[in-house]
Amino acid sequence: MRLHPLNAITTAALLAAATAHAQTATPAAPTVVLPEVKVTDAPKGEATEGSGQYIAREISVGKLVQSPRETPQSVSVITRQRLDDLNLTKLEDAVKQTTGVTVTRLDGAGNYNTIQSRGFDIGAVLLDGVPIPQGANFATAMDTAIYDRIEVLRGPSGLLQGASEPGGTINLVRKRAQSALGLNANVSAGSWGMRRADVDLTGALNAAGTLRARVVAVKDERDSYVATLRNDKTLGYGTLELDIDSATTLSVGHTRQKIRATVDQGLPAYADGRLPDVPRSTFAGLAANRQDLDSTDTFAELEHRLPNGGLVKFAARDVHRESLYRSARANSALAANGNYQLQAVDFQQDVQDRNYDLYVTSPLSLLGRTHRVLLGMSHTENESLDGNSAFGAPRTANLFNPQYGLPYPSVTLPGFQSATRRTENAVYGQAQISAAERLKVLVGGRMSWAKAETRTLSTGQTTATADPWRQFIPSVAAIYELNENLSAYTSYAETFVVQSNLDRAGQLLTPRSGSQIEAGVKGEFLNKRLQTHFAVFRILDKDRAVADPAVPTASVAGGKVRAQGFETEVSGQVAPGWDVLAGYAFTATKYLQAPASQQGQVFSPITPRHSVNLSTRYAFRSPALQGVSVGGGMSYRSEFFAQSGTLRVTSGDYALFNAQVAYQINDKLSVSLNVDNLFDKTYYEKVGSLGRQNFYGEPRRVTMALKARY
Repeated sequence: MRLHPLNAITTAALLAAATAHAQTATPAAPTVVLPEVKVTDAPKGEATEGSGQYIAREISVGKLVQSPRETPQSVSVITRQRLDDLNLTKLEDAVKQTTGVTVTRLDGAGNYNTIQSRGFDIGAVLLDGVPIPQGANFATAMDTAIYDRIEVLRGPSGLLQGASEPGGTINLVRKRAQSALGLNANVSAGSWGMRRADVDLTGALNAAGTLRARVVAVKDERDSYVATLRNDKTLGYGTLELDIDSATTLSVGHTRQKIRATVDQGLPAYADGRLPDVPRSTFAGLAANRQDLDSTDTFAELEHRLPNGGLVKFAARDVHRESLYRSARANSALAANGNYQLQAVDFQQDVQDRNYDLYVTSPLSLLGRTHRVLLGMSHTENESLDGNSAFGAPRTANLFNPQYGLPYPSVTLPGFQSATRRTENAVYGQAQISAAERLKVLVGGRMSWAKAETRTLSTGQTTATADPWRQFIPSVAAIYELNENLSAYTSYAETFVVQSNLDRAGQLLTPRSGSQIEAGVKGEFLNKRLQTHFAVFRILDKDRAVADPAVPTASVAGGKVRAQGFETEVSGQVAPGWDVLAGYAFTATKYLQAPASQQGQVFSPITPRHSVNLSTRYAFRSPALQGVSVGGGMSYRSEFFAQSGTLRVTSGDYALFNAQVAYQINDKLSVSLNVDNLFDKTYYEKVGSLGRQNFYGEPRRVTMALKARY
């Protein structure tokens, strides 16, 4: 495993993360998940933990800490309270609750996923603003136990993360070390052998409170409604914070997550596109299938707060992800008698990402008004090892008469064959100009120098390069305050993507570019306890790789697609004790320039045209029911599909309901009961192809949780 100098400065934090290497004993009894430590010294912009709110009054996804109303793009926030109320322990499950976001599941355990917004992938996940590119064959993020909130920005965000997909970005706001002593201890148990325990401890390490620490440990074991599947996770997170002086703070931390699971790549479909009507427990694979995922995330941050309210911040982040995959999977359409071809494939991946970011923010007085400026620079490195894959001899299996205990076919991996290195250097900036009493104009841009190179490991020979030289990503917006409750805005943002397809000369294609125009209205009501948002958008993505008409095995940068639609969201507290979140998204995608078979067709068939999310929770205030809360929710997805030529595999639409009841036993203990898929709806959550990648959604699931807070 490759090491990096950042590890040297986080030795103390490593002690806390060592829990990820240990096999913690399985909890013996059903339990529950605990409420967060309530702290009073949270930094500006950090949501107070355990506040019971479904909104954040300030967000930090754009580096400049500001309210959602001051952000001229669509942003949704999943607060710590919502994560706790819904027992959301994975990023993928959390963002499913977000307006306009689609999660495409690629394995039964839910560790391989892609996340889309507005028809495009979410290109990167940020930790406190520092981006790391995502890939389908890795767990998308660490367990949510280490995050205070999750911010989801929809649409291109090249100013924030450089070369990246135009779907948007997800900012994970980590839990910070606090000076007040706090302890959370949570245990939970549920359907299909689910057992989970997590502990969160924070406090000062000296009398002055200038040295603080926080550690989080998680052990999560669960089986599945699918036969033979399991998913075991161990995580350790540690962070230290040191106040060098009254204005300067150094933070270091390390997270290690280990996942051991069974790979399930879904069911095959019939040759005419019909999905099989079999028990939801049916598995097209072998019990010996294996999925090992190991991730480490090391960071260091140095913040200096300026006397005028500005901030200078340097952040360094190193993420290492390793994956071992052994899967006997369906690889043909399903015959009428239930036969299909079972194919064995093994592969390994190894990816290292490093990011260094330095920026300064400051207010600026000019012409009698106060403005804000942001200036920064960043350096990103990504290296992936590829080509370590092999196939075993195929065999015939039967979906109606599965034999999960058969031995796994013999497969010998050849070792890594190639390495791809991507680098990007950038300078960026933004000015928030108070042009008039009620008008703010935001002007910004990012100048990037990106490069990609692929080489053969055995010879060291470079086989493909992409060096597009300079790429400028502009961003402009305007916000007009209509009255004390409403603001109207419009924005234009861009991004670019370095492509991996090769032209007829064997060289990587030039980058493709994405741009978005968005306009909307944001509101704050009931003393800012209720937030509203309505937006319309259009994204154009051009210079996409399409087949070269003269050389079918090569590509040219000639494709163009469009996504457009609108979204609306209401979140917050509509009455004392009553929290709600409701969102609706309409998304339409289309090929504008493409081969004849795709021209005018839907570009992102996995994106439903209509999606609805609703969550609500009410805490009773009467003395007779003091401490009791009830909640529920609904999610709806219209029909989506996968297509090959003229053949479609279609999901059908579906609506799912959930319910929750909780009781606060005293000021330290609470218990809750959650039921997901309340009416046990049978549906296909994902459709992929005739050969595989068709997944039933999860049946009714019940979770009991006990939460302790000290």
